[in-house]
Order: sequence, then C-alpha cells, then structure tokens
Amino acid sequence: MVSSLAFVQTCAALTYSGGGEWNYSEEILIKENSGSSLVNYQIPIVLNSSNFDFSLAQSEGGDIRFTSGDSQLKHWVEEWNTKKEIATIWVKVPSIPAGSNTKITMYYGNPKASDTVSGPGTFVFFDAFTGTSAFSNWDSFTTGGGEQDVSNGVCKLIVPKFHPEDVSSIKSEDEFSINSIFVVKRSKTTTGEDSRGPVISQGFVDPQKETKNQILAVSELENETGVSWTLKNEDGDARYYPSDLTDIDEIEGDWYTIGVAWYMEDELGSVAWYKDGVRDSTMDITSTGEYDYVPVDDMKVYISANSYSDASDNTGYASIDYAYVRNFVPEEPTVTFESSMQEEEVIAEAPARINITPASGGIMAAIRIFNTTDYDEDAIVELKESGLNTIMVLINEDDIWNLERFVKTVHDNDMQVYAIIFNDPNSDTNEDNSVYVQNALEEVIDYNNKSLSAFDGVNIALDPCTNDLENACALNLLLLEDVRKTAGNELAIAVDIPVSYTLSDISGISGTADLIILQTYKLGETNPDTRSDIIDSVASRMGEIRASEGKALIGISVNKDFLTDADVQSLLSELEDYYEDDSAFVGTSIAVYEDYEAYASVHETVEVETENKSSNTPGFTGMSAIAGIAGVIAISFIQKRRSKEK
Repeated sequence: MVSSLAFVQTCAALTYSGGGEWNYSEEILIKENSGSSLVNYQIPIVLNSSNFDFSLAQSEGGDIRFTSGDSQLKHWVEEWNTKKEIATIWVKVPSIPAGSNTKITMYYGNPKASDTVSGPGTFVFFDAFTGTSAFSNWDSFTTGGGEQDVSNGVCKLIVPKFHPEDVSSIKSEDEFSINSIFVVKRSKTTTGEDSRGPVISQGFVDPQKETKNQILAVSELENETGVSWTLKNEDGDARYYPSDLTDIDEIEGDWYTIGVAWYMEDELGSVAWYKDGVRDSTMDITSTGEYDYVPVDDMKVYISANSYSDASDNTGYASIDYAYVRNFVPEEPTVTFESSMQEEEVIAEAPARINITPASGGIMAAIRIFNTTDYDEDAIVELKESGLNTIMVLINEDDIWNLERFVKTVHDNDMQVYAIIFNDPNSDTNEDNSVYVQNALEEVIDYNNKSLSAFDGVNIALDPCTNDLENACALNLLLLEDVRKTAGNELAIAVDIPVSYTLSDISGISGTADLIILQTYKLGETNPDTRSDIIDSVASRMGEIRASEGKALIGISVNKDFLTDADVQSLLSELEDYYEDDSAFVGTSIAVYEDYEAYASVHETVEVETENKSSNTPGFTGMSAIAGIAGVIAISFIQKRRSKEK
C-alpha cells in the first residue's frame, strides 16, 4: 500500500494548515505523450485502494495538497468516496515539456487542514451553480414555453409544455479556443407521456449565431439511447449529421458526465466524445481536406433541452450539477505514482494477487468466512490489500457479541461486513425456520443498536426448493417480505439463490432484496470453474435479474491459497471484463473450499438426522441448508476430491 511507502514531511508553505502538519506525501510522475509542450494543463489524479490508503487522509479529502517545486498547485475534487475507496482529483500543472516527464508532489495526512479546492482556479471555465447570481457565467435563452431554474446547486433546463418549439438553453459568455473539452455532469428527467423525453444538445457554438458554426453532441430517445453529431462549419461550407452512433443508456435521474472534445489534428479540426471520462471511439470525427466539417475559430460552450419537432409530449428537463472547460490534447499525459513503480519492482516475481479495481469503483469483491478463528488483524489487512472489500461472516444468535472485535477490525480497514444467517438445520418446516431467521435477524438489529461497530447488511440463505419447488419458493418470498419489514432501510439484504430456482422466483426476490448472490454450483454435479462455464450457468438468471432491475453477485469457489493463485486472479478479471457493461452485475462472492469442508463435518450428524425426517412443508434442513447458502460449492468439490483420493 502507498501508506507504507509514504514519509513524514512538514511543509509550512501549504495553505490552510490549521496549525497541523502533513504526515504523508507521494511523488507523482506525469509523462507528456502528444509531442507538444503543455501549459496549465489539467491532470486527473485517480486514487484507489491499490495506490492510496484512504484511512490516512480526511474523510472528504480536505487535506489533499499538490506542489510543483516551491509552488502550491490549484486542484478540484470531482469525486471522493472513502467507502468505495475511489477518488478523482484534477490538478492544474504549470508546465509539462513535450515528450518529457514532470514531477509533482501530493501531500495528505493533516487532520487540522481546511479544504482548498477551487474549480474556477483549476479549469479554464467552471460553474457549479452555487453562486448568488444564477447565470453569472452564461447567456440564458428560452422560447416556446421553455423554462429554467437554479436551486440547491443544480441548474434545470426545462421544456414543460406540449409545443414543437420548446427550447431552454445556456451559452457561456466566454469564448474558448480549439484544443478544449467541455464536460457536464448531468441527468435527464421525462415528465410527459412521450417516454423519449427532451432532446439534449451539448458542445460548442459560434459566438454570434449558434446555428452558424456548431459542434454539438445530441442525445435523444428513452434513456438517451441515441447519440448523434451536428457539425457545421460555415467557413468550409460543410455540414455533417452522423446519427445514432452510440448511446448513453442511463436510467432517468441517474447522474453521469458527458465530455465533448474539440481539437486540432494534422491541421484539421476533430471531435471526440466521452462518457464518465471514457472515450467512445465510435464518435470520433476528423475533418478532411475535401470535407471540412469542424470549425476551428473560437467558440462558446452551449447546452440545451428541447422538444421534438413533431409536437409530441416529450416534456421534461436536463439537470446540470456542474460544467467545466479544460485544455485537451488527444494523446493525454499519463500519471504514475513513483511508489507504485517501486512496489511493482519488488513484487515482480511474486505470485499473482487479486486486485480488481475498475474505473467505476463500484465492483463488490466479497469473501465468506465461517469461522473467524484464523482471521486476525493481519489476515484481514491481507484480504483488504488483495482487493476484497466485503466480508460475509457466519453468525450465531447466541454469541453474536463475540464478533464485535472482528467486525470493528474489518471496518477499521474500510471493508463492509454482512452477517450470514443460515437456515435452521434443526427445523422440520418452513415455518419453524422462518422463526429462526427472524430471531437471528432481530439479534443482529439489537446488536447494531448497541454496538460500536454495526453490521452493514445481512445475507439470508434460501431453501433450495428441491422437494416441493413451487410451495417452498413461494414461502421463501413471504419470509423475505417479513425480513424486509423487520430490517427496514437500516440494513442491506443479500439473498443467496440456489441453482434450482426458476426465473419467476428470482424476479420476485429482486423486488425485495438489495442484492442477489447467484450460486454457480449444484450438489452432485460437475462444478463450473471457467469463465464460459460460469457465464453459461447464470445466463438465464442474470437475464431475469437484469429485467427486474436487480443487482447480482456471482458466487464462485476458490482454494485456500486463492490470494496468490493466478487462476483465481484471471477468472475474476475475466468475469469483470465480460460483465463490464451489465447493469445487473455488481461483483463476485468467493468461498474457500476448506472452510466449507470444516463446516460440513461439524453438521454431518445433523444431515443424517434430518434425512430421516419428513414433513408436509419442505424445511431448510441439514446439507440442503448449506447448499442454499453456498451453492454447495464446497460439498461437491469435497466429494470429487475424496473419490479421487480413493
């Protein structure tokens, strides 16, 4: 971790220290790649669990500072999420020579420091719509019933009426030169009967007449699934309207960023398009000598919401959280932490470790623990450094307080903790088990109300429904409804789904659970252990979860040495890559074979007893209960291994 490589440094020159000192610093190397010297160029510094220890900085990053030589640099925090361990900070670097490296220093670890972020100081243009004057940086325009509103730091461009000429737009007072990118954090809301909602246009326009020269990315249709260009260059007498090149595909009300880049390449104007900081090459357009689509004279930035010309009721509004313009070159500089370079050199010959850190920072990497005896603080730190961010631990309602120190240690390492509630292995009926689950849940809630370190969620195991599928699964849904009422909104609810579940059963559970864990293993069958086999085994169930707008973890099993197992690293990476654009996929859940084996041996007696019992309603009994919670990934493995040994 970066913190282990940081050193104590007092820097009196840093502003708003509060009388404290900065205890940590990192050297950051910036390499210029475009072949042009860059002046006052904005560089994104992306922090995550692989390069930064968030526990050493203030919870919102207010003590972060950057310097170059003896000068403190302007910076702005676009995102800082301590829980997810992801942050993006923009720093204005004074000079980056062509083809060369520039070094800056990041300081942190001063609990007394005050925040010094400055959007206007960092970017060429910046507006977060928090000032007293709503449009101090813009010329606003409405027609045909268009409206505008600025409140609580959000600007709304509204087209509220059934009218073919509804337009609400803002255009910057300042002009900008080519080699700029205009970035807006925005969302769309539809209020009319036409689900397409308003059309949103964003980009650069002529300073005098907006329709004269234009570089506009135009998005439309439901969830903005159609994105096109409007390119006009009066000097080149050229027009170009390539349509439906890509899609934004965001649920209404969700926030995202769109960047429209305008730059010079081979003495011709070019454009590029970014969503959430990622460039979409399908939107790349470069003028040619024959077709000079892209103007190169100074322009103003512009964003609008408007209705369709067919006068349909596609009313609604575009919301803007912030907007900025920064310098841009197509081959942007690369950023490297010098400590990361040293760390790579040290571990180059070591076994591969799990370390999945996607750009979104939203992937959950969970491990199940049946017995905390072998997991001291050092072991928890090792799990954290290996990329895991969630621990699901088995509880017993009678001794839940024995886990408090364990839960606190996990939280101290910025990981989540879920309480696993097993089905009662002694219950004869579903009703008996429901009482057990409810009692255990109430113990968790009581613990959370009194403890210094509460559980973040609960993980409920469901009956595999192997005997009376329809009846048992229906009773499971009733159980989950009761669980939700008991837990309220204080606890996240994760639910294990055995392989035997039907698609309709999953759909019902999606409406109650916050998270579904899809087990990929079934008792007595060959266990899938490759990307293709796992994907095939969950395909239909993932489809149902996707359709019901649920969220899913894919449960897999690993060996005891998974931290240094290259095959595990590869499998998790492959699953993440495959589901990268899947709205339903939120990560993976792993379980260790040997831990399941130990647990299974403890409950062998219960299995024998319950196999000889019968009841009118299927109970959550014996090894079926283990199959439900773990997808029987350990049991089938153990059987196969023992048969091989024989």
